Amino acid sequence: MHHVSFARFLLANTVSTVGQFLQGLAVPFLINQMTDSNTWVGAAAFVSLIPAVVTTPISGTLADRIDRKRILVVAYVLQGCITGGLLVLHLADLLTPWRILWLLLASGAVAGFQWAPIQSLSAVLVPRKMLPQAIRLLSISFTVGRSVGPATAALMLAFAGPGLAFAGTVGCYLVGLALLATVRCHWEPGDASEPFFAQFRAGIAYVRAKPSILLALRLSFTMAFLGAAFAYSLTASVADDLFSAGGGGLGALALMLGLGSVLGGVYIAGPGGQVRRSRLEAAVALIFAFGMLIVTATPWLYVGFLGYFVMGMAHMLHGVTVNTALQLQLDEEYRGRVMSVWLVALLGGLPLGSLAGGVLGDLLGIRWVMLGYAVLLAGMVSSMARGAGLALLDDEGLGA
Repeated sequence: MHHVSFARFLLANTVSTVGQFLQGLAVPFLINQMTDSNTWVGAAAFVSLIPAVVTTPISGTLADRIDRKRILVVAYVLQGCITGGLLVLHLADLLTPWRILWLLLASGAVAGFQWAPIQSLSAVLVPRKMLPQAIRLLSISFTVGRSVGPATAALMLAFAGPGLAFAGTVGCYLVGLALLATVRCHWEPGDASEPFFAQFRAGIAYVRAKPSILLALRLSFTMAFLGAAFAYSLTASVADDLFSAGGGGLGALALMLGLGSVLGGVYIAGPGGQVRRSRLEAAVALIFAFGMLIVTATPWLYVGFLGYFVMGMAHMLHGVTVNTALQLQLDEEYRGRVMSVWLVALLGGLPLGSLAGGVLGDLLGIRWVMLGYAVLLAGMVSSMARGAGLALLDDEGLGA
């Protein structure tokens, strides 16, 4: 935190993340109110994330060619404008499910130009020896947003409705932009004379040549599809179908997820940082599945809080473990491209898992689908962990 530009970037990311979670909770709440359909809730999550599967690799390549901060500034401006559109249509009583989906589609496309620069910017704001600590702090900043955003959204949805949450999101992006404008990057972008697609293909070849990166991608996709889909995108369906809770209950579940993430962040920043990443990742999948089982086993919302708390803690530990293992093994010239491919694994798994979970939830019941996801998550990661299957996460092969 003595590196002023990193501290300002961290604060900008925290504030903008609060805004993302304000909108991220208000949209499924509003969609569920309008349609009373798990499929619509899953579809909203799908269209808000799936465009980033296309745009994230583009932004990752750009992040190795041009100023990463500049990409992020443009993304923040566009996201603020899109949320402003949601707010205006809502205030004019012109917001329909289909219009929400179109705006979410645009937001998802822009998000692809937002997440890759965020993940790769830390490496040019702190010395290389401090990168693991910077990665942990960046993950904790997401966790703070994940806690403050839902807590604020719960109050807004319960007493004022989604309009105030949309307005709060716009305000958060404005504050984030003001902070980001003060960040100075002492970094020279890579050679932009090489053709864009040649550079993109070189990044893919780099990923395919490293088994440790491929392992991180498999783990991230599995956790996103089977775990994060219920931790984030389908929380509105869980609150409504399992616990008959309104916006306050939805916000409280999301808040408990964030508080669990805080505990996970405290642990990984302290004693957890000394545990072998392979051992920690194997345990995390079982802990996450256990949290999901707690939620499915009870009709009581307060017991569901415990399940979401456990899920939040496990998801935080997973994210930091895989992100750290990945970033420590990268050559700087490939960082933007590799982090974008990793984000594609996340952004592919989460919307696909959410859409499938929503459709199956309407057919079979959300409780049984969540139970099935939990069993599959525990089984698939346990299969990867057999023998020394996760040992590649422990490599310390720092790139140049």
